[in-house]
Amino acid sequence: MGRSIIADEAVEAYINKLVKTNKWFVGVIIGQLSLQRDYVVHVARTPDPVENEVSEENGENDTGDNIQNAKKKPSLEHPSSLEQLDGKWVSTHAKQVSRMLPGGLSVVGLFAIAPSAMLKNAQGKLKQMLFAVHKQLSRNNILTPSNEITDRILLQMDTSTKKLSCVTLDVADIKSVLRPAEWKFQSGGCKWVQLNSHITLDIPMAVPTDSKAQTLLKQIQNGLADFSSSIQRSIVAIEGTVRDPSDPLVSQVEKKGKATKGGNPTSNTSLSQDVSIFLPFVYSDVHKDPVVSTSQATINMMGTVVVRAYVSTRATVAEAVEAIKVDIIRSLMSRCELLCEEFDVTEEKQGSEIYDPPVRLFCQLPHCGVDVCDYVFQDEKQEEVKQRIQELLDVDVDELEESEKSAADDDTWSRQSSLSCMSSHQSLVPSQPDKKNMLKAYVGAAVGGIVALAATWLSYTYMNDE
Repeated sequence: MGRSIIADEAVEAYINKLVKTNKWFVGVIIGQLSLQRDYVVHVARTPDPVENEVSEENGENDTGDNIQNAKKKPSLEHPSSLEQLDGKWVSTHAKQVSRMLPGGLSVVGLFAIAPSAMLKNAQGKLKQMLFAVHKQLSRNNILTPSNEITDRILLQMDTSTKKLSCVTLDVADIKSVLRPAEWKFQSGGCKWVQLNSHITLDIPMAVPTDSKAQTLLKQIQNGLADFSSSIQRSIVAIEGTVRDPSDPLVSQVEKKGKATKGGNPTSNTSLSQDVSIFLPFVYSDVHKDPVVSTSQATINMMGTVVVRAYVSTRATVAEAVEAIKVDIIRSLMSRCELLCEEFDVTEEKQGSEIYDPPVRLFCQLPHCGVDVCDYVFQDEKQEEVKQRIQELLDVDVDELEESEKSAADDDTWSRQSSLSCMSSHQSLVPSQPDKKNMLKAYVGAAVGGIVALAATWLSYTYMNDE
């Protein structure tokens, strides 16, 4: 038996609206995959390609930051058929949308709206697009959820017959075939639990001398590997209690409780729960002599990250915990990717460079009761953010929730730098590091690359060879 997929009735209205235009479309499906059933909260058509803005599939610096500037470039002519559409443009759109999603939600597939003959001729192309989207979204992923579901959805609407069909594809298996799936529209869609938290970071990362050829983004990704491991091993308390992973997150009594958003008991988001995250305590009974290694710089991430995730009321505690952990890493990496795209920080310099990574803003998707987000730099206006959300998600946004603060003043940086910087460029690290001691590092090097999230900055200090 194939997968069972429940979609909000607003998705049906959106698809019917596109069908009435008598044009063909392709776009992304946003939702949540689970072992029991899958949920779809929104679908968004992919904007028409923009001149010189399609990302290169194999570029290491490519993180899909092309569509957000689409208004700055003239649009190309809409391709005459699905087969002529550049699959890279679709995967770029999927990457951009993925950054805007809270934990628990992801790009779970693609949809296509076209006449019968066009859909029939494009089956191979659509399958390739599913694999391309998976590859794009996995490229900079440093946290793979346990028991990851690798099936992806392909929804097709035949504009000639008005018939809707749904199949799934296992994107982890290049030889997999399309399998039939059951797609249902449901009034009210899924009822969601909003999980809220924050986490304070102070993560020093030494940049080895032999990594000079790496981009800053790659250096950050390598440096965050240990932190990602600590997040995976962290303890998560929900409403102050550490619960059995197999327990249902929401009891039957809670499911019937009053809605928290607007006091509307029919709201899709019926519950909100606070979450506390406890990282592993750094301790080891085994004494290890440090060894000396050279580094060209160090990066230190600091600040407080706002965490938000959504799971269905049918979810287990384990699924809720997984959603929270995914949101932490996804939000952190999204900011770093956007910053590396915004500034050229790869050239050789001396001293310290300071940058301001973007802060996170939330807004609610209409009719489904879940929030999406965007990341805004200090010189951007809210109207630009609203325009970007409209471009990528094809929804109009009235209000933005400013959940994070802007950057601190320069005096904060001066105090931080005076406490952190040393003249040596040697790093002391434990020999044969213990798996339980992965976060502990003894760095006797100049500290640079400081990222603070919520109060947001980034500094990168280059070492002297003296």
